[in-house]
Parts: sequence; C-alpha cells; structure tokens
Amino acid sequence: MKMLRNNLLTLTAAVSIVLPLSAWAGNGMNPEGTGVKNRGMGGSGVALANEAASVITNPAATVNVGDRWDVAFGIFDPSPRGYTLSGQPDLVAPIPGEQNFSGSQTSADDKFLIPFFGMVSPIDNNSAWSFVMSANGGMNTEYATNFAAKMAPVPGFTGNVSGPTGINLEQLFLNGTYSHKVTETVSLGYTAIYAHQAFEAKGLGAFKNASRTPTALTDNGEDTSTGFGFKLGVQVNLGDGLKLGAAYQPKIEMSKFDKYKGLFPDQGQMDIAPTYTVGLGWVVSPQLTIAFDYHYIDYEAVSAISNSTNKYKNTSNGTAPCAQSAGSSCFGDPNGPGFGWKSISVYKLGGEYTLNPTMKLRAGWNHGENPITPEEVTVAFLAPGVTEDHLTLGFTMAMDKTSEINFNYVKSFENSVSGKFAPKSPEFGGGNMTVSMEQQFFEVGYAQYF
Repeated sequence: MKMLRNNLLTLTAAVSIVLPLSAWAGNGMNPEGTGVKNRGMGGSGVALANEAASVITNPAATVNVGDRWDVAFGIFDPSPRGYTLSGQPDLVAPIPGEQNFSGSQTSADDKFLIPFFGMVSPIDNNSAWSFVMSANGGMNTEYATNFAAKMAPVPGFTGNVSGPTGINLEQLFLNGTYSHKVTETVSLGYTAIYAHQAFEAKGLGAFKNASRTPTALTDNGEDTSTGFGFKLGVQVNLGDGLKLGAAYQPKIEMSKFDKYKGLFPDQGQMDIAPTYTVGLGWVVSPQLTIAFDYHYIDYEAVSAISNSTNKYKNTSNGTAPCAQSAGSSCFGDPNGPGFGWKSISVYKLGGEYTLNPTMKLRAGWNHGENPITPEEVTVAFLAPGVTEDHLTLGFTMAMDKTSEINFNYVKSFENSVSGKFAPKSPEFGGGNMTVSMEQQFFEVGYAQYF
C-alpha cells in the first residue's frame, strides 16, 4: 500500500511537469466544479464527501471521504469562442489612408487535456490527510490573424502585428489537507495550497503605445509565477439526512510576471481570486441525494482581473505613447487598467440516483453570472469567459467492491456580450465589439478505495 501511494505521488509530480494545464473557463476563470462526481452534479457538493476531489471543494470532507485515491483526465473544448468588431477603430489618432480592422475571428487551440489526481488517507477514526493535484484557467485564445493586421504603418510604431494574437494562462494547484472530526457531527479541515501559474501573450504589439513598459507587454515567451495560500472548510451533519457545508479560500498572492509587467497592473501582478462557498446536501432516500451550493468568486479583489480597461488614459490622445504622456494611466501602472471583470455569484444544483448496486446516475445545472459587462468588452476578446448556463451529466459504475469508473459531461451554452470598443479612449477610434463563447467538457476517472 505504501509503495503504491509513493508511486502515485511520483506520477502526480511527473504529470504536473509535462502536461499543459490550461484553458478551463466555466464560471469566469473557474471550472463549474472539481471532481468527476462533483461536476456531474452541476458542481454542487460542498456538504458532501464522495470522492478525493471533495477535499478541494471543502477541506472538511477529507475525514469523511474514506481511504481512496482517484485519477481522472478530461478533454476541455471551449469552442467556438471569438469576437466580432465593427465600426472604424484606430489604434492611434486617425491616420489618412488607414484601414479599419472590422471583422470576425474564431479562436484556435480548441482542445485541452485536464488531469486530476487525489489521494485521501485516514490517520485514525477522527482525522485524515489528503494530497490533491488540480488545474484550472480560462484565459486562452489564439487568433490566426493579428488583431491589427489591417493597420497601415503607424509612425514610430515598432510592435509586431503580423503574427497570431492571443494569451494563455495555465494554473496548477498542489493541495495538502488535514481534517478532523471535532464532534460526531462536525468536521473541520485546513488545506495548504501551492499555486503555480504560467502566462504568455502574443501579437499584442498594436497596444504597445498603451503600455508603461512596451518591451514587457507581448511576445516575450512564457513567464511563471508562484504563491502559497490556504483554504478552510466545515461540514455539519444536521440529522434526518441533511448536511451543511461551507468553505473559504482567501486571495492567493502570487509573484509577478516580470516578462509582462507592461500588461498587468502593478508591474506584472496577477493574483488568484478569493472564493466563498456554502451549501446543503440532502439524502432524500437510500437511492436519491440532492445538493445545492452558492459559490461567490471575488474577482474584484484582484486588480489584474477586475480593474476597468477604462482606467486607461493617454493624455496626448494618441499623439504620443502613453508612457511619454504626463498624467496618463497606462497598462502596467500601479492600480492600472486590467480586464474589467466583476465578481460573480454561482448557483449549483445537482442530484445523484442509485439505479442499482453497480450504477449511479447524476445530473445538474450550474448558473454563474457573466463577469464581463458591456462596458468592458475592449480586451474581452483575449479571454471571452462569458458563459452562464451549464448542463451536467455523469455516472459511476462499480467495477468490484474496491474500484469504480466515473464519467461526466458538461455542456456550457453559448453566450455573448456586446458593447462599445474603448468608449473612453478616443485614440482607439471607437466601434462596437461582441465577444462570445460556448464549450463542452468530457471527463473519465478511475478510483480505488480500501
């Protein structure tokens, strides 16, 4: 047993190094849920403990999960996603003979592999520990035609407008958890989190004059940042099959992306937003369990994600670069412009039905607010995380008394947002932009329990 667990930990470390862990948007940047069973129920389950991934949703679940390990691989397909731009937008003050770059584009990079591994081990009858690796993201696009490819040459401009345009954010989390039953009905849990991010931006040269540090805005290859955080959780058995759960994860402060200090506020600062979750689980009968969660993602606590793009101000109205214009507010400045996302509420409802001793069926619905408002579409084409409604399905098939196969499918329905392009920045020329996205996700997992 000990050798098996050590081998699994080694495999987890290897997977975390070699696999790209990117591009998972569902509720903004966050996935609809964590775990094959959890996502099959719309992401609900902060009050439940039925898989290793339950400890990510709620650290207090660790002592209630039992002795097991789970491994899963998902295919994330965020397509189609893209933008439509109309009107006469310019990236500098109007230049005679300059063409507009109106049109539509759909992003490439449409399939992503999302791995998961988790193991839970009891210490005694009242405590347990776990180790879990998970990934999420959501800021990924690649447009074959550069956003500014139609522009006529701009005097003094040196940015590359010939390559593809897009960004990619990858996030990996390693979670170590301890959980303890303080009474027969109350469990508490604490998770220590190591977070790793990788980021790359390409083809944003048309925006170099809007940056405080133009050489650190785009096309600098991949950069990484790291940070440490924690998560707290509680689960309470209220009796008569009713269970209560709650979890809180504060903001994780990350090291800076030095290669992109001309893009993110505060010279490259990109932290991970805090989250709050509370929910109920109800074992209606031996065959049926229903769960409902309320989840709040506080994107407004992170400047890079929430600061309005309308904070950008070039006092020269585009006749000179932002960095050379006194009194300007440029990309990369302290508390400078960001992606303009608002904090969102997410509502998750799901059910599990035991069909027979070897088969359980799941279904759920997830509704999350769209973090992008019509006033903030200017850079939303880079990360069009606008989906709101998600239908989820799943099942568990027992292989024998100690193992099972799990599956889920998530369909995120198309949503779009339209607004004025750079409404408060006259040098961008105006126009109208619509960003849209739909997505689907398939996941299969195997679990062994002891």
